[in-house]
Amino acid sequence: MAIKYLTDKLVDNQVHQGDIFKSIHYYENYFEESGSFELHMLKFPYSIVLTQECDLSNNMRERNKDEKEGELKKQDKYLVSLLCAPLYNAEHLFTGNHLEHLKIQAERKNSDQRKYIKSNREPRYHYLEFDEKTQLVPMVVDFKHYFTVSVNTLENNIENRICSLKPIFRESITQRFSNFLARIGLPEPERIQ
Repeated sequence: MAIKYLTDKLVDNQVHQGDIFKSIHYYENYFEESGSFELHMLKFPYSIVLTQECDLSNNMRERNKDEKEGELKKQDKYLVSLLCAPLYNAEHLFTGNHLEHLKIQAERKNSDQRKYIKSNREPRYHYLEFDEKTQLVPMVVDFKHYFTVSVNTLENNIENRICSLKPIFRESITQRFSNFLARIGLPEPERIQ
């Protein structure tokens, strides 16, 4: 049985680790040629903030302090961008069509793979079922897919924050993400003949 992820509905203007936003744009490509430019953007229906809460709090505290005092003192705690990951509808991921907006057909998951993903035993994925008040379908974070977004972008779109995961749940996701990211890629062993 999957854990129901408990959430808070935050009313502050600070971005937090574990915040879930809707409609976040990722700037995929930028081309400039002969005085004109072309910008390619992806719009993720749902995304989760993975940046550590301590970094987000320090960023906000230092920026607010500098604003109140009217001068910039030290800015080493300022964040330029935040680490986020798209949240995919679990059923779409299971059927392999969660990336069709990118014209990518992914592998369809069989029943055993679905069970592993739902129980969070598959290191690449983190499965989330939300409490009833959140009204989100079950979602999956694919740890191979992550992106950065500017602090200002999320702060300027704070009304798109749906909810924030309770601290223990957000810490679990971030720990699993860091473990996946830190894995050691070994070469395929040569076949012995």
